[in-house]
Amino acid sequence: MKTLGGQLSSARTPEQTEISRFWFEGPGAWYRVARAVAEARGLDAWDSARALAVTSLAMADTYIAGFKIRYVYDFWRPVTAIREAADDGNEATVADPAWNSQQNTPAVSDYPSTQSLFSGAAAVALAGVIGSDQVGFTISSGPPFPNIRRTFTSLSQAARESADSRIYAGIHFRSACEDGLALGRRIGQRTVAMYLQPLGR
Repeated sequence: MKTLGGQLSSARTPEQTEISRFWFEGPGAWYRVARAVAEARGLDAWDSARALAVTSLAMADTYIAGFKIRYVYDFWRPVTAIREAADDGNEATVADPAWNSQQNTPAVSDYPSTQSLFSGAAAVALAGVIGSDQVGFTISSGPPFPNIRRTFTSLSQAARESADSRIYAGIHFRSACEDGLALGRRIGQRTVAMYLQPLGR
């Protein structure tokens, strides 16, 4: 985390920096994913609307869960942990008071990563609607880093990259991303099972 996510990192590759910027905007990217997937699968207007709605519901539920959990654990962000490592009670860590994250750190606690939560949920929800995780698509990023193009072969691949982007940005610990993805997937499964079931035609 400290090595890859630092503002002046020499270990982070140009592609990893690009990934952190591509996913910067948050949930808006997943609406572009949903539209790209609907087009790739040739969904009609009704099924496309359902895909977008189920994605929205899944992501909304992840924010509710994520912020509830955040205020239970109230875990510090990497920027604080790295700068104050001399006072963390762990002799294996070394403080770096000058360290800064590649992107600005949000003013909320670290755990879990809501980016990972809503990405896991959106990927599973979309896969549930179209019947498969395996779908290829290419999308471009939005502001503030527009027109970065990324290509994916599956929804889960996109969700994984979205979670990893928070490590490259320097704003989340790995555990926040891994656990966020896992919980997000469960929320996505629940959303598909409970909401907006298709009626027989």
